[in-house]
Amino acid sequence: MGNVFVKVPSRPDAGDRFLTDQLGAEQRRMSQALALVDAFEASAPLAFGFVDTDFRLVRVNETLARLNGLSPERDLGRTVADVAPDLWPVFEPHYRSVIDSGKEVTVVHSIRREADGGETVWFTKYFPVRVDGQLVGIGIVGVDITETKQSERFRSVVLNTMAEGLYALDPQGRITLLNRSAARMLGWTEDELCGQLAHETFHHQHVDGTPHREQDCALLKVRTEGRVVRSSDDSFVSRDGRSIPVAYSASPLTNESGDIDGVVVVFRDATAETEERNRARRELDALSWLGRIRDALDEDRMMLYAQPIMPLNGGPAAEELLLRLITPSGDVVQPGAFLPIVERYGLIAEIDSWVIARAIERAATGRRVEANISAWTVANLDLLPLIQRLIDETGADPSLIVFELTETAFMQNLDAGRTWAHALHDLGCGLALDDFGTGYASFTYLKTLPFTHLKIDREFVRGLASTAADRHVVDAIISLAKGFGQQTIAEGVEDQATLDILKEHGVDYAQGFHVGSPAPISQAEDRRVDTARALI
Repeated sequence: MGNVFVKVPSRPDAGDRFLTDQLGAEQRRMSQALALVDAFEASAPLAFGFVDTDFRLVRVNETLARLNGLSPERDLGRTVADVAPDLWPVFEPHYRSVIDSGKEVTVVHSIRREADGGETVWFTKYFPVRVDGQLVGIGIVGVDITETKQSERFRSVVLNTMAEGLYALDPQGRITLLNRSAARMLGWTEDELCGQLAHETFHHQHVDGTPHREQDCALLKVRTEGRVVRSSDDSFVSRDGRSIPVAYSASPLTNESGDIDGVVVVFRDATAETEERNRARRELDALSWLGRIRDALDEDRMMLYAQPIMPLNGGPAAEELLLRLITPSGDVVQPGAFLPIVERYGLIAEIDSWVIARAIERAATGRRVEANISAWTVANLDLLPLIQRLIDETGADPSLIVFELTETAFMQNLDAGRTWAHALHDLGCGLALDDFGTGYASFTYLKTLPFTHLKIDREFVRGLASTAADRHVVDAIISLAKGFGQQTIAEGVEDQATLDILKEHGVDYAQGFHVGSPAPISQAEDRRVDTARALI
């Protein structure tokens, strides 16, 4: 700093000596104080400096000098632009802002060290210095925050390379932080979600789509009850409305006083885990069904229902035999619930044998019956000798027995399918191609296989009264069947208008709830074809 000069009289008296002593003491105290300031500036980790309004260096401590490559002995009095030309473009806008506005400026500088090429990050404040209200220069104070920035960068790297999603909530449940994985899974950016209520935005419904009430939300209880919550079976809703199965762990954030400041949630997409659980659950359900099916077979709780097939233009009435399972409590189970399991676990041969035997027995009473054959049966020729033997034993007229096969059954084994079709034809049995019109190669089958009936799929029948396109398809199937000498059966007839159109267009048979619903064979005995004919 500066020195204080005191003029002492040439002939001091006692009072002068006293004044001189006092001034000397004061000078020593000021020198000591200035030395203390110098020592503080030199050893402090802070960077201090002062430049005048012409941007000349008036004072710099060693930290600031070392940071900017300056020498106090050499550079004081020179402009910053002269002594640090590389840094001047960085500093100048801030200096001029302080001069022009008279207000302080706070910035974060990243400065590369020439010695080792490393980088330091400084939090720096530029402020106006005034004497008697007059701006005389700019003060500079800076602190090294390199370690803090490195910690922030490390935190950012960790958060954004996590495979798991992470977000933080404030005490009100609003999002304050979101990492990249969370943004990717949820479909929002951090800027879009910050400040939003997490529950209302993406945690408002369960996996099955039902509402997730706020009062039942375990995540919200973390901040009210201060406990860790984990779940492996929850869901978030993405921006596009998809339900994402998630597993998460949520922990409370507490401050130094022990109060809860918020919640941190770490979660992962549990789609694969959910699918695996569902698969295992289906497997257990299937095994459970397998036991029930086995019991039903052993306890004679398989039952055939009959649905009438009504002639529209003359010919004998018929019925399709439909399989049902009866539970011990008397409930009726539709085949769609158990047939896939029967096929999967190898019981279908036993089921098919049972159905074929009942169908042939019923045909032996003079009824015309249709029975479905599974794809497994078509692919395996073991049941053909059984059919021949049962026809011989019962004396059934084979022409009264029509076996229904789907195109899918043929597709699984074309060679076996052809063998089946020709063997049944040779026995004198009828052969119906079921669900005709929905496959891809039906015309080929019509040309090469001895079908006697085509069953028009309900997809083209149910809209017949209102859709011209369906009428065109039905007309085409009728024409095609007649060309091959086959009869047509329309499935899914639900009203009289459809029945009238089918008869008008020349369909041979109709089947559906309007004609007659399936009923146990014991009840079907009492139904009269005349009742069905009255519908015509």
